[in-house]
Amino acid sequence: MRFKIILGTPFRVIFLILLFLFLSQNTFSADIDTFLSDVEKNMSSIQTVQTSFIQKKHMAMFDMPIIIKGKIFIQNPNKFAWVVTEPIVYTLIISKDEVKKWDASSGIQVLSLNENPMFKAMIEQITFWFSGSYASCKNDYDIKLLVKEPGVLEFTPKKHNPASQMLSSITLQFQNDKKYISKIKLFEKNKDSTEILFTDVLINSKIADSVWELN
Repeated sequence: MRFKIILGTPFRVIFLILLFLFLSQNTFSADIDTFLSDVEKNMSSIQTVQTSFIQKKHMAMFDMPIIIKGKIFIQNPNKFAWVVTEPIVYTLIISKDEVKKWDASSGIQVLSLNENPMFKAMIEQITFWFSGSYASCKNDYDIKLLVKEPGVLEFTPKKHNPASQMLSSITLQFQNDKKYISKIKLFEKNKDSTEILFTDVLINSKIADSVWELN
């Protein structure tokens, strides 16, 4: 009898471990679904966003990051402005089917969004990450809830997703109220990474008409 008890102990341990993992996985899945639902609900009412940003680009071949500062303006459904103020001055405005760029060397350039798929893909990605509708991308990304408070989500592109050729993962950190993103981190296949920190966020405040103009 004693031999049977000793022999059975490892199997009971393995069974308990498997049972714990199974229950944890289901609980974790429920946590993710609840979190995604909360984020989408909280962010669905957002019409405009104005925020300062600090972007740090860490490149594997360099010790020091490349730092860019500026402001972002978003007006749903189809207006986006990226205004860089440091270390250079650069403005990119996307409105409906038009892209307007300005820098000191080239001046103002106006491009068709339909004729520039790179910009079109960029605006689609940007508006998606700021939309909060993350449950819709489960077919293209494996989603993990890394931290509950404040919420941190990790998105790992699946093999069929074209993003998997360039990106290892993307993490989004949310404000405590889950109403908006406070930080985005992109990890690339080549070991480079980009971190974008958002500060002084204004939600649903009127954006001045001058933001969408280049003079």
